[in-house]
Parts: sequence; C-alpha cells; structure tokens
Amino acid sequence: MNASTADRFTRAIGAAIGLALIAALIVAARPAGGHGGVLPASLRFSAALDGAVGVEPAAPKPLLTSGPMRPGSHASGSFSLSNQTGEMLAVRLRAKPDSTALDGTVQVRLESRGQTLGEGTLQALRQGTPEALRLRPGAVVTVTVVAWIPAEVETGYEGSRVAVTLEPVEEALP
Repeated sequence: MNASTADRFTRAIGAAIGLALIAALIVAARPAGGHGGVLPASLRFSAALDGAVGVEPAAPKPLLTSGPMRPGSHASGSFSLSNQTGEMLAVRLRAKPDSTALDGTVQVRLESRGQTLGEGTLQALRQGTPEALRLRPGAVVTVTVVAWIPAEVETGYEGSRVAVTLEPVEEALP
C-alpha cells in the first residue's frame, strides 16, 4: 500500500467516524416521540347513593379506576341503578368531579339499555345527562361508563388525578 492509498483510507475512516458521531448527536438530542415522557392522568368514578335510587357498587367503592391515561387511552366500568320507590322515575346522572383539571379534556359516555344517556366532556356532564332513564318501581338497570382522552390532545392532562362521583337526579313520572 503506497502513501497516497493509505492517506485516502485514513480520510474515509475519519469521515465515517465523523458522520456516525453527528448522527448519534442528532438521535440523542431528538425529543421523545409520543406522550411517553409525561406523567399520565388517572380517573376514578364512583356512584352516590340516593334515597329513591339505589346504586351498586356504591361510593366509596369505585365503579371505574382508569390506571394511567394518556391521549388515546380508554377506560370503562359499569354499575347498576335501582328504583327503590313505588313510583315510575326518570333518572338522569350528574358528574361531580373533585377537580376541574380534566374538565375540558376527558370525554365520557354513559349508556344503558343500548341508549346513550350522555356523551361529552366531563365538564358538560356536570349539568347532567340530556337523556333520562325511565325506571318502573323495583326496576334495576346497568349503566356503562366509558372515559377517554382523545388521541389528538397534546397537553392539559399531565399528572392529573380526578375522582368523579355520579349522582342520580330523579323526578317522579305520572
């Protein structure tokens, strides 16, 4: 091998090492993709007892404990409502979160008997479900709660822990 060939070989090795170092720096400096680097949110739903409407499980026992939630995460749970009166009742459910931290971020859907009672933000459910369950005396129904953080959410949920109590709001029907 002559001096000119050795010189070219050394320059090629040096250029390759330099390019590898630059690539390593770019990869190391790149921010973490997705939402893996931030603290997740968590939700806990329970249902409050009422004199006219029974619930199972009743607070403080949760009907839904989400675990770590990030955008795209879903959690679901269910509970039963029973009419403990001798009258026909229309029952709506109202959310009472212990914090406003996830009000505009978390989406919630409440369903029973194939009917959506309410779907929207946690904040919207503070007003109660638009649809009411009609319960005959002694009737028992199952309500499913589905909560999620939409995949397009980028911030505003990080580290939030919110406990939500669902309260039955009833009115007698003729």
